[in-house]
Amino acid sequence: MPVDRLIVERAARLTREKIAPRAATYDRDAVNPVDSWRDLWQEGLLAAAVPRAHGGLGVDMPTYVAMIRAIAGGCASTAMTLHMHSTVLRFIQALGADAQRRRYFAEVVEHGKLFGSWGSEPAVSLSRTFLMETAIRPDGDDYVIDGTKHFCTMALGASYYMIWCALAGGGEIGKSLSLALVPAETPGIATDGKWNPLGMRGTYSPSVMLASVRVPADALLGGPGQALGVGVLEGFGLGYAAIYLGIAESSLDFAVDYARKRIVQPENVAVSHDPNVQRHIGDLRVHLDAALLMLDHSAESWESADLVGRGLLAAKAKYLATETALEVTSKVIQVVGGRGAYRDFPAERALRDVRTSTLMPPIPDRMLEAIGKSALGLDTPMFTAKT
Repeated sequence: MPVDRLIVERAARLTREKIAPRAATYDRDAVNPVDSWRDLWQEGLLAAAVPRAHGGLGVDMPTYVAMIRAIAGGCASTAMTLHMHSTVLRFIQALGADAQRRRYFAEVVEHGKLFGSWGSEPAVSLSRTFLMETAIRPDGDDYVIDGTKHFCTMALGASYYMIWCALAGGGEIGKSLSLALVPAETPGIATDGKWNPLGMRGTYSPSVMLASVRVPADALLGGPGQALGVGVLEGFGLGYAAIYLGIAESSLDFAVDYARKRIVQPENVAVSHDPNVQRHIGDLRVHLDAALLMLDHSAESWESADLVGRGLLAAKAKYLATETALEVTSKVIQVVGGRGAYRDFPAERALRDVRTSTLMPPIPDRMLEAIGKSALGLDTPMFTAKT
């Protein structure tokens, strides 16, 4: 399926003109990229994952990953938050009732509302199991949520949060997994606001406490356990791969530009004429191209793949993107030299953003396990309800 180049070019132009110039400020202040979200909405990109029948762009996966990659090259935090938001919209499309789709999609298209996803907990591995300590229980006609979430992306910024919970009395792991869409202003949601990480600082993801948070029954998406079987969760990994490679591309572009313009005396020639620099750049370019080919292949194969296939496509793309982005952003600092470590230059932020963002699940060992199982004819879903 061909990429919609007009949408990708729109994202690239917006990133170049408005989003990228703000990235250093969001990184410095560790705050939500609110102005960039507003620009994304005005360009229609906030509704990229909203079906066209509901007024959105309804982009396919190849176009989506190309768009996210273009934005990540200018501001990793903006790209990551857009990816989180878009994945929630895909869950709404896959699991929501017609009334829920009409309501929530209109919030995005007409009002520019953001949707966050809060799943991380101290004792939970999103690479394999979903033993949530955050519980949701029926209480009359409503439901009540109690628990603590870590790394709550877009806290104090999004309008709704998709809370990953365990239905009280719902039985074994995974089968009790429930998703609840909770308005940000709902009483009982509190955060200490502490957020001072190494990188991805503009995602603003402090811990959040949920104490007797009451929601109506129509806040739940689908039934218990259904979230693991619709092929949306696997898309998290594919989007992460696009973000990592977008950051790496931008970092390598900076190194190439620097090598061309940096003149060395007394020879009065550019750094780009140094054979050692040429070899380093060539090595990074080949590795980056290989990772991009894997990402493109996974995106193109996505729509026709089943649940197991999507997990494998995401694992291959994310593993290769992780290793490549870590290598590229680290070696770019070495190629550029001491100036690359200055915060005045984007290479330093790229290194920190990649090192932080590649911690997102599934972790490399889990991805290699899935890839190895497939090679051995032991295919299983990437995400399961068993320990």
